[in-house]
Amino acid sequence: MRGKVVRIWVLGSACLLLMLILYVSWREIEHEELFLANLKLTYTDEGQKIDFSLWKDEEEEKYYLFLPSWFYQNESEFQICLNDFSGEVYIDGIKYSDGSYFRDDGCEAIHRLEIHGILDSFYMDTTLQVLASEQLPTIFVTVEDQEKLLNSEEFENKKYLEKGFMTMLDQKGNLLCQSNLSVFKVRGNLTSELGKKPFTFTLEQPIGLLGMESAVKWNLLANATDGSHIRNKIIRDLAYKSINAYEPQGEFAELYLNGVYQGLYLLTEAVEIGENRLEISPEDNWFIEMELDFRARDDETQMITDRGQTFIIHSDVKVSEEEKAQVLYRLNDIESALFAENGISSVSGKSLEQLIDLESFAEAWLVEELSGDHDAGITSQFLYASKEVDSLWYSGPVWDFDGIMTNVNTPMYAIPEALTTSIEMSRPEGDNNQNRWLAAMWKNPKFQLIVEEKYQSVFRENYRSILEFGVNEYVNQIQRSAVLDAFKWHKDRLSWFFTIPEGLHIPEEGAYDKYDTLEICTEVVKDFMRRKLQFLDKLWIEDKEFCIVEVRNSAPFLNQGFNQTLYYWVERGTAIQNLPHYETEEYLFEGYYDKDSDELITDGFIIEYHRILKGHWTGWDEE
Repeated sequence: MRGKVVRIWVLGSACLLLMLILYVSWREIEHEELFLANLKLTYTDEGQKIDFSLWKDEEEEKYYLFLPSWFYQNESEFQICLNDFSGEVYIDGIKYSDGSYFRDDGCEAIHRLEIHGILDSFYMDTTLQVLASEQLPTIFVTVEDQEKLLNSEEFENKKYLEKGFMTMLDQKGNLLCQSNLSVFKVRGNLTSELGKKPFTFTLEQPIGLLGMESAVKWNLLANATDGSHIRNKIIRDLAYKSINAYEPQGEFAELYLNGVYQGLYLLTEAVEIGENRLEISPEDNWFIEMELDFRARDDETQMITDRGQTFIIHSDVKVSEEEKAQVLYRLNDIESALFAENGISSVSGKSLEQLIDLESFAEAWLVEELSGDHDAGITSQFLYASKEVDSLWYSGPVWDFDGIMTNVNTPMYAIPEALTTSIEMSRPEGDNNQNRWLAAMWKNPKFQLIVEEKYQSVFRENYRSILEFGVNEYVNQIQRSAVLDAFKWHKDRLSWFFTIPEGLHIPEEGAYDKYDTLEICTEVVKDFMRRKLQFLDKLWIEDKEFCIVEVRNSAPFLNQGFNQTLYYWVERGTAIQNLPHYETEEYLFEGYYDKDSDELITDGFIIEYHRILKGHWTGWDEE
């Protein structure tokens, strides 16, 4: 009996001890969450107050305070606000109460951070490091419900919006502007589902931001899929310098949302009709966009041409069925001319140049080709035209350059030595989203001549200038910010990239800057640009002859959703190189064989004419 009592007592004591441990653990977590939610560090300068929040690196269990450029290597003072937090905060052994001041020397010192609870118990004992950026302006946005804004389930309803307030300061901390925001919301499609969100916002009154023209609507591109951060900037600058029409500009800035550091962004003008934007009358013109079929299904303005190209109409007012029919008629008219052998539409009897402005479409075509855009001729291609019967359609402005310059999920676009914009079947057979229009344009002799002339006289030098000078200027400007951005988002960041650069490696040990991949990602961009220039110079400057080698990879273990067909433009009489090698334990690669002659083609084989190659694997025969 006594032994039984002892066992019950021991068991009861163990349960109480476990409950105490769980309670203390829960209290520690609760206090840490309350600490993060309630702590604000307020910086005041000439009456301007800015709140900052700490960020916890979950992997290292350490805390960081991200600060804008003007704090770099400058000693600064912050007032601590604890709000309703009931614990006690110690930094470097000094107790800080609500309203007291904390100083940091701006030299990345590592502080000891403690939270004490009841009876002087420890709820947290870790480190706090202050990290400041360099050379960039900063945008501070405050909204009422940050959590709801960022955590809409799978962003099925991206129409959720907040109102807010924005403050923008330059790299020295000087106030540039302040404004109420009538709209602040998440934007984008695939990118809206990533942890680092892109945003769009609307000012109450038109303001020119960072040297760009005055307007009310602006975008903040997160560039989360781009480890170089510069791809969108490169193509915007190229278009702005090369095209004598409106093209949206963009400038780098850092973003804080409710005091929480969000990282490095590209602030861009929005693609829209309006003053200092696309200056056409919305009442007298149509403004439309090529769109992916699955994204356009829920759009009331969706139109599908006779050959399956999907478009939507952008309008602030409801578009009637009659108006949709008029636009679709004109689109089918263009499409008929595009695919007619003689270039004459069977709908109206007009030639292609009587239906579209060849020059603006040639410029858009070149932007797509020089960028290696995997969405070329499929989505984010804007067009506009007057509603007058005989008016021309114009292409522009250019937009959306996340998946470019080998950061692509379609392998064919990772080859710079190919005119990928001339390929119609850019996606697998059966996929309705194909590059019909731009590929068909390339077959038009007049269009080809304009493309070549535009490249020789304008685009070539601007592209080369950005490669030789612009890229380094961008990198120098964003280098420090890119390090901080990479650290802030390191947990998921690499999974957002469409492709991981060869040789990229994150060390297991090291300080916060071990996640920095800017240099290796930038070299990928430079390599693409160099190779694209060399190829186009041979094609359009030196008039070299090229053979097109289509390489088909139809093995069942390959994801045909990303179309494993590749295209190589090989200078006639030279060797093909860098053929891929796909195999698994079940399917061993035998090589590539010419579709017609069944000749084995390997790296180093001299190409004298167009060829279609088909991959062969043991254990699999194509039907």
